[in-house]
Amino acid sequence: MAEKELTDEQYDAIIECIEKGDAEDLNDNFKTAITFYEKGLSLVPNPKYDWEISTHLYVALGDAYLNLREFEMANNFYNQALKCPDALSNAYIYLGLGQSYYELENMEQAKNTLISAYMLAGKEIFEDEDDKYFSFLKQNVKLE
Repeated sequence: MAEKELTDEQYDAIIECIEKGDAEDLNDNFKTAITFYEKGLSLVPNPKYDWEISTHLYVALGDAYLNLREFEMANNFYNQALKCPDALSNAYIYLGLGQSYYELENMEQAKNTLISAYMLAGKEIFEDEDDKYFSFLKQNVKLE
């Protein structure tokens, strides 16, 4: 893939959407946050997967839907994030993906993605999360 860059105007407009979405997310206004993230994503040129900034937007959308307990949508966006640049080394994407698989009761995929998060970032990635995810991992995988 040839190196492509967003124009300053494109980048600034997308970042503005991300910042507004993040502010709404911090206030637990997840549906409003989603509208900002979706607007930001709509400003990214096609193919969206070619752009690093798409990784952030897809993850933000996944997080917002996870917080809304809309696990299918969350799972979809985390999977989209994995198609973006540098995503395969991003433990946080695997964490969200694993959590969504867990909540969808797809335990084999939950185990596979949560172990990926663990292998990339260690136990620390689970520190601010519900204990059930790391407990599930410890019960199903021999760690360390």
